[in-house]
Amino acid sequence: MHLYAAGCNAWKQLEFSPLKSSTEEPDDVTSFTRVLSDSFIDVQYASLTYTIVNTSTGSKYAGYYDEPTESGPQQQVLSCTAAVAGNGFLATYDGHSTVTQRTLQLKFTASDMKVFSDMYDVIQIVAYETGFVALSLDGKVWTWGDERYAATLGREVTASSPAESPGLVEDLEDLPSGKIIKIAAAGYMVLALTEGHDLYAWGSHLAHQPLLETLSGSPEPVDVEENDISDFSVGDTHIIVLTVKGDVYTIGDNTNGQLGLSLQKTTKWSKVPRSFWGEAIVGVKAGPRSSFIVTNNAHHA
Repeated sequence: MHLYAAGCNAWKQLEFSPLKSSTEEPDDVTSFTRVLSDSFIDVQYASLTYTIVNTSTGSKYAGYYDEPTESGPQQQVLSCTAAVAGNGFLATYDGHSTVTQRTLQLKFTASDMKVFSDMYDVIQIVAYETGFVALSLDGKVWTWGDERYAATLGREVTASSPAESPGLVEDLEDLPSGKIIKIAAAGYMVLALTEGHDLYAWGSHLAHQPLLETLSGSPEPVDVEENDISDFSVGDTHIIVLTVKGDVYTIGDNTNGQLGLSLQKTTKWSKVPRSFWGEAIVGVKAGPRSSFIVTNNAHHA
């Protein structure tokens, strides 16, 4: 398998090969470039300053990591049922029915912690700038966070369903193409994929033009050139998707080259040229200002 990367590289977070020490500031990677090869590759965590990739020989780190232990990439934070929001809160699922939210500060009191019960079979927790999204095995989606950024909740905030407690996103129930099977979030935007390969999005980007024309406070279907979607990920101001046909499309800001295209930004879905690698694409991932493509060694049909 091979890993291709594009985007911000100021902390050498896209460089997995040992390099000679240099005082020169590294350049951003503005087109998808092969950065790692192994028999197994899975991009587990991509932050602004470092990247963690699972390989056949264990985890490989790239970039600059110097944070307190409590806020670092501990095993629980790297779990698919734990996430850290941009406002400094950690949410974790206990594997049974409870999600716990607390501050990342090394010292905290009971007032810094919230416990949410009756959340069964949670298979994913993701975070955005001011809150969290959880997905259950049966396709239910809960959101909670800061009421001041209600568009990222994707639901109505009421006295019985306040912003700061998990509430069901009812617009994602009984969808035409089946239940939700995967979620992603970053910045002020959330995406969700159905088992029938339809993508939905909601939220807003403060101080930015809407990333998608349909982006609002309610989940709306996303049309990626009429393609079915098999994988997707979202950064602070960009999205990368993999279609069922095996093509990669990106949209959004490209200040650091995270779209892998030669343009500054785009509000239209743009296909990433893949002729130069000629392998079957099996997954995509986004960091805040970076993008990753995972391929296997078999040639795409």
